[in-house]
Amino acid sequence: MRATHRPEDAGLDTFVTRLLIEAVEGCGIRHWARIDSWDGATAADITDLGGETFRLDAGTIGPTLDNFVAGGPRREPLDVDSYIDIADEIIQTALFGCVIYRTTVRRRPHIEA
Repeated sequence: MRATHRPEDAGLDTFVTRLLIEAVEGCGIRHWARIDSWDGATAADITDLGGETFRLDAGTIGPTLDNFVAGGPRREPLDVDSYIDIADEIIQTALFGCVIYRTTVRRRPHIEA
């Protein structure tokens, strides 16, 4: 089911641009994919750890991103920068149907001697 709500002051293209900038330049997807090409705004070609290639653009990530936009009372393009790893999660969900690569940093709890 595709959500159809879009904020009046920011179209889906603005969200796609912010999402791609955050994912590519913020290095979120570099933990699980190589950036083969990036036009700086609307499209990127990537290769995942398994060697499969993908084109990231409005057609690929638009439906999943649209659901994120519709999921909040009022979403703005910069919201994709506000949530930890949300850009990466939206891209993985669009490509694979779920989040399959995590960049969790685990630290041992400090134990007092």
